Amino acid sequence: MPSLPAPEPARLPLDRRRLLGLGVGAVAAAATGAVTGGAPAVAGPPGHGGPWSAGFALLGDTQIDVDLPERTEGVRWAYEQIAARNPSIVCHVGDIVEHGSVAEYDTYFGTIPVALRPRIRHVPGNHDWRWDSTAGERYGKLFGPSRYSFDFDGLHFVALDPSHLLQEPGGFGESGIRWLTRDLDRVAPGVPIILLCHFPFGGDNYYVSDQERLLELLDRYNVRAVFAGHVHAEQVQRFNGVTQLAVDDTRGSAIYYWVQRTAGPDGQVLKVTAVQRGADGSAESRSVLDIPVSGPRTAIVQRPQAVSLDPAGAALAVSVRLAPHVRAANVKAQLYPQHTYGLKDAGQWRNLASDGGRRFSGGLDLTSLPPGEHRMTVRVTDADGAWYEQTRTFDLPDTARRLRWSEQLGAPVQAGLAVRDDLLVAATTDGTVIGARPTRRGLSRRWRERIGPVHGRPAFAPDGRTVYVPSDDHRLYALDPATGRRRFTHDAGAPVLGSPLVTTVDGRTVVVLSAGETRQVIDARTGGTVWNVAGKGMFAGRAASDGTRVYAGAGDGNVYAHDARTGAVLWSFSTTTRTTVYSRLIYGPWADNLEVLPNGLVLVSTVTSAFALDPATGELRWSVAGSYIYAPKLLLDNGDVVMFDDGGRTASRVDPTTGQARWTTGLGARPVSTGAAIHDGVAWIPTTTGLVVAVDLTTGSVRTRLQLTTSAYCYSPPVVIGDMLMVGDQDGFLHGIAVN
Repeated sequence: MPSLPAPEPARLPLDRRRLLGLGVGAVAAAATGAVTGGAPAVAGPPGHGGPWSAGFALLGDTQIDVDLPERTEGVRWAYEQIAARNPSIVCHVGDIVEHGSVAEYDTYFGTIPVALRPRIRHVPGNHDWRWDSTAGERYGKLFGPSRYSFDFDGLHFVALDPSHLLQEPGGFGESGIRWLTRDLDRVAPGVPIILLCHFPFGGDNYYVSDQERLLELLDRYNVRAVFAGHVHAEQVQRFNGVTQLAVDDTRGSAIYYWVQRTAGPDGQVLKVTAVQRGADGSAESRSVLDIPVSGPRTAIVQRPQAVSLDPAGAALAVSVRLAPHVRAANVKAQLYPQHTYGLKDAGQWRNLASDGGRRFSGGLDLTSLPPGEHRMTVRVTDADGAWYEQTRTFDLPDTARRLRWSEQLGAPVQAGLAVRDDLLVAATTDGTVIGARPTRRGLSRRWRERIGPVHGRPAFAPDGRTVYVPSDDHRLYALDPATGRRRFTHDAGAPVLGSPLVTTVDGRTVVVLSAGETRQVIDARTGGTVWNVAGKGMFAGRAASDGTRVYAGAGDGNVYAHDARTGAVLWSFSTTTRTTVYSRLIYGPWADNLEVLPNGLVLVSTVTSAFALDPATGELRWSVAGSYIYAPKLLLDNGDVVMFDDGGRTASRVDPTTGQARWTTGLGARPVSTGAAIHDGVAWIPTTTGLVVAVDLTTGSVRTRLQLTTSAYCYSPPVVIGDMLMVGDQDGFLHGIAVN
């Protein structure tokens, strides 16, 4: 049986003796294949008995949780069954563990027979590195690159990774599509291509913001199959010339899939069989589907010859012309469900009417759409149920000309915006930091500096002479805002993902930051450590302080009050009744931006509630239900606070004494991580899916709406300079919007 060549063993600085004892250091890097920059790792010679006799295994969503041993046993059963078949490769489509801890990976590798470990090819899922601030590093040390490719028995496999750190779904971005294009351009003509990704695409799946970029690319290459996971249910879809199988989750079903290339009635196929543990512990097999890997790609012939759009008036006129050979059972269209974020959506499709020939037409209601960029999708379905879908963009006039410019910064602007007077500091996830002065025509750039990746917001010193920029490279950078030169660099010992807080303790200006599982306070002038407290769990939010105490959330589900001078813990408050390590993390304040309210209460939030706590004792004064954790709050001059409910898609102006809302306004989309910026009594609120909503702070009424972008999620809190609002997105654009 052939095996893939193993790369040089990785040296892993992990602190669990058993993990190293399992040989993970010697085999983990091999688990993704020997890959660099998309160059394929070529497999050995064909298996015994012919080039397609080897077969391979497929599974996903093992989601190991150290507190759920029954899940571990199901995964162990699946791997033991797979090992007995001695496959050359095993493809795991992500969500390997619950949140990427050492203990979880220790347990995961313990489920895999030693001889099988070097053969497993992983792709990351959202669970593998979303929450834990060090999980991305750990994944890389264990498995190597998160996107790569390899060849096996005449098939070209490509592992995709559209995930976004600290966020649930993802997007490819232009750089991801360029990488994939370069890889596929190197594949020999006729070689079937298999894509591996945690998130499924197309159909009713809306987990990747710019999936149409991928679907458009598929037309140019011999892509035959997509293997995915995430949805925790077996799902087969045939579209755009590919067959997509989303596998059932191994964590709940003790299941894996066996994929064997064989001869079908019309050519070569990949025969997929599901193998599941029965009630008596035996392996029960059932046929799932055959995936053609030779001959014509059937659904691609359904591609329309032309699609024309006319957005004039209250309806979008859609006209589709098919090729002469196409015999469509159905042609339909819909407005893209833009504000479906990381979920499924059956859509609101409208059948287009035939003129008796090759043209189909109809209209889509536009009355609910704001000005700006939008998307629509056409779907042509054949008699066998396979379809071709194509997504197109169109614009509705922005008569106020609010969007004045969009400038590319080269990488996602996930949170890295800060302003002081008329200076903007903008940072990206590739470590580019710029200083610029925005105008109505664009950015007047003053300087550029390179540091490590930035996922949190920079913060200015009170005198404006220093800006502090957090980085994933374990450092906090103190930069001169006038020149970008480094005043000092503080080595925090772990990724600094959250936003630093600049505050004053006993007349001394300090910076509060979180790095890994530590809370740290450093001198704002020199970078010297004032105190460092470890062991409370990761925190990717921003601390708060009243000068006497520092308040910070933690991955153990608690909020802690530290003595601002020494770091000693004065009290803690449990924000959740959950009991497992993983559940206390995700239902705790792990990413909250805490606030000290004008009345002195400490405001801390989770995905289920916001709590106002007594600063001296930690006693609960009031709480409100809602997911207020992600978006930063706004403190108003009169003492009120504006809070953003991610789950309810609302903004509320809240009385800080009682927690009662003075008004609540629906936004129409989720404000994940974005918050708002204020200009002239109006809160300008970007939402994750690109909708910008302006809300009157006195009445809660919506002043205006603008659809800023479609293909890129927005997570960055906005800033205002003069009469310009600036919003960053995951495509790397910074947008300038006129607010007057």
